[in-house]
Amino acid sequence: MLVAILHSAVACAGAPAQDGVAPPAKVLFVGNSFIYYNNSLHKHYRQLVAASGHKFNGPSRARSKTISGGRLPEHRGGIPVVVAADDWDVVVLQGHSLGPIGETTAAEFRDAARDYAAIIREHGGRPAFFMTWAYTGKPEMTAQLDTAYTAVGRELDAEVVPVGLAFETVTSERPDIALRTADAKHPTLAGTYLAACTFFATLHQSTPEGLSYTADLTPEDATYLQRVAWTTVVAYRERESL
Repeated sequence: MLVAILHSAVACAGAPAQDGVAPPAKVLFVGNSFIYYNNSLHKHYRQLVAASGHKFNGPSRARSKTISGGRLPEHRGGIPVVVAADDWDVVVLQGHSLGPIGETTAAEFRDAARDYAAIIREHGGRPAFFMTWAYTGKPEMTAQLDTAYTAVGRELDAEVVPVGLAFETVTSERPDIALRTADAKHPTLAGTYLAACTFFATLHQSTPEGLSYTADLTPEDATYLQRVAWTTVVAYRERESL
């Protein structure tokens, strides 16, 4: 019953860019090592979609375009080419962790976001923004990244995937589940899996709870991460619908 209530809540509270839109068959992830770590976020997302049993009318695809340590503006040369290369339903945009919140980089992040969103829409897709997470020991980054990504999502009427908020919850509730590697920044496998679950919950407007794909995590940990991803997306959408 609880799952049914939450599913209804997220369907009603969905952002305008998602309302009435079928789950995306083709998703392109654009960003940096936060995406390509652990054999790439897009592959874990694709596994979750497969485990859901969703059947698309045409071919489905998920790919990534990444630059090590890359900032969003550094994709400017490649974005027009890769977006035009296929009929992407959704193109995910992820900036460097400090890009949207740095005094000298925030403006160029927003400029790139505006330009890329326009290109994506010109080719029939819709942009989505990957809200990243705080570094270990710097919890204040969560609110800063939330503010920055939410602002650009509102301005551009684009979906925001609140991965950083899901990280915050797990870090608080289950510090035994390491989401970041020893460098305090990059995701562990559990971190990548949580991100993938959050993308599934957002883009499919459906809970990943109960999906058989666990990325070789323990069933207990995988179920917990699935649940956090879903409740985070529901709470974020409800907040943004007010």
